[in-house]
Amino acid sequence: MVTHDVGADLVHIAVPVAYVRHVAALLAELDRQGGDVRPPARPPARPAPPELAGQWSVADLRRFATGRSKSHDTVLKVLDLLAVRPGEWFSAEAICVEVGVSRHRFGGALAGMTRMLRAHPTFRELGPPMNRYVTGSLDDRAGTFYWMTSEQAGQWKLARAGEAVRPGGS
Repeated sequence: MVTHDVGADLVHIAVPVAYVRHVAALLAELDRQGGDVRPPARPPARPAPPELAGQWSVADLRRFATGRSKSHDTVLKVLDLLAVRPGEWFSAEAICVEVGVSRHRFGGALAGMTRMLRAHPTFRELGPPMNRYVTGSLDDRAGTFYWMTSEQAGQWKLARAGEAVRPGGS
């Protein structure tokens, strides 16, 4: 078994005496596997929280989708991803991989979206057009997760379909 230096990242947990040998065996197995032994982030095993995104109309979503900054483009890519796989919870890290942006850029895009929503008289009351859940201390995995319901995804797809047909033929 690998030994750890004093002051290393250690957590003390209480384990019933009957399970100590099982925990020791598990730790030995993890050490044998080597590498990063932390499992990837996954959604917590609990139902969706009650605070879902507001009810956006297709017209409001179309207006929202007209932003043209790099940061807005990142948000649109995220919403497109979530709409393709409704009901699936994506960690922030998974979104960054799927959309091809850095974690820093993703965070900046969401911050920009939040500022824009707060400044807009209609959007302020609706909140983001996606759902977000930040895990708490009782969850088995840490992280922030994003998703759309089937209804939200359908509305977003309708709004994006309208993007293809613009006045002036573009």
